[in-house]
Amino acid sequence: MRELKSFIIGMILLVTLFQFLNGQGAAVVVFVTALLANIADHLKTLMIAVALPVLFVGGLLYVSPWHRDLAGRLVMGSLAVLVVAVLGPTFLHWFQAEVSTFGGRLFGGQP
Repeated sequence: MRELKSFIIGMILLVTLFQFLNGQGAAVVVFVTALLANIADHLKTLMIAVALPVLFVGGLLYVSPWHRDLAGRLVMGSLAVLVVAVLGPTFLHWFQAEVSTFGGRLFGGQP
């Protein structure tokens, strides 16, 4: 099973390398960015649904002087997740538009 996984990953990397060598790097980057933007859109609701209760629990734990370190870590982690959930899809859609516009020149393709 491990060999099959290594073979599949190797083939994906080989195809990606050949795409970049043939001047199709911009198309690969646009595809990967669009895929990540789609995944981020679908995970946005889940990320917010998990981060808000953790933020609330962190706020409750901050009252206890023995648990302030844990509470601070929970609050900072949930705030980071909220920032990624809100700004991530927007950034990826913007980046996809920029790469599709200027990608030919940036990644070795024809202008």
